[in-house]
Amino acid sequence: MLYILYGQQYPMIKKRLNKLLKDNLKLVDEFNVSKLDNDDCAIDDIIYEASMLPIGYDKKAVVVDNVSFLGKKANKEETNRLAEFLKSLDDSIDIYFIVRDETIDEKSPVVKYVYDNGSILNFVNLSAKDWPKYAKKYFLDQNVNITDDAINELIYRIDGDLNRFINEADKLCLYKNNISLMDVCLMVPKPIEDDAFQISNALFKGDSATALSIFRDLKLFGSKNIDYLIPLLANQFRFISEVSYLYDKGLSNEEIAQELSCNPYRVKISLSNRRYLSRKRIAYALDDLYYLDYQIKSGQIDRFYGIELFLINFNN
Repeated sequence: MLYILYGQQYPMIKKRLNKLLKDNLKLVDEFNVSKLDNDDCAIDDIIYEASMLPIGYDKKAVVVDNVSFLGKKANKEETNRLAEFLKSLDDSIDIYFIVRDETIDEKSPVVKYVYDNGSILNFVNLSAKDWPKYAKKYFLDQNVNITDDAINELIYRIDGDLNRFINEADKLCLYKNNISLMDVCLMVPKPIEDDAFQISNALFKGDSATALSIFRDLKLFGSKNIDYLIPLLANQFRFISEVSYLYDKGLSNEEIAQELSCNPYRVKISLSNRRYLSRKRIAYALDDLYYLDYQIKSGQIDRFYGIELFLINFNN
């Protein structure tokens, strides 16, 4: 049997692949499942592996990950050769082609052959409407209860990232069997963009204490997001500078939003904050951030200490 599994939601692909292997093979182990990576092997390697009959087993599976030859830029001679080989594939061999992309080339001879003689499975990104249902089922499968408001908050915080959802959901399942909104707020960090927005707003209003408190809360969830904080803060400062410039030129809120391709509400908030800081002060803040970024990357200062100093001294 031939399978093509494609899409950008690899966790869903992996889950279906494991189920197919379990359903099609009596026993799944390293002796009857051969795993290849198209980044490291050629089509000839795939043909060679798929031509080796199983020893001691009724069936054998060949899993080819990161397949790139099913796109439009594939070598036609090689894909034609693979398609010809597939026509004579022994019934004891199953091949699974994993494509980590949203599309495949429907004109590819391999795709055409699998379409007629195998199965093609497309794993699309979850829509906003699908997320609550998927999340609810995920927790039910783990025998864990979770409230609807907790699910909605979790979906908001993982920002459409399925890998992150699975990591955070598994962490919550280990934490307790009945999950509330408070548990999600405690265990799952908010998107870093939200923290950067709140920190910059606090700084604009002269509230360094609140900015520092948000940053220290962010540290509790680990250092990974801290790497993105400086460029995100710089983007916030640049944005308010651009809004101020366009407003001074006489553009309305709606015209500014259209010019900068952003939400009008963000323009409104930025205009309300502009009275706290001059464009000259914002320019100085950007220089300070660029220099801080250089100091951190060159090892001259610890990133946590450096950012805290920036927040403390911002309004001095």
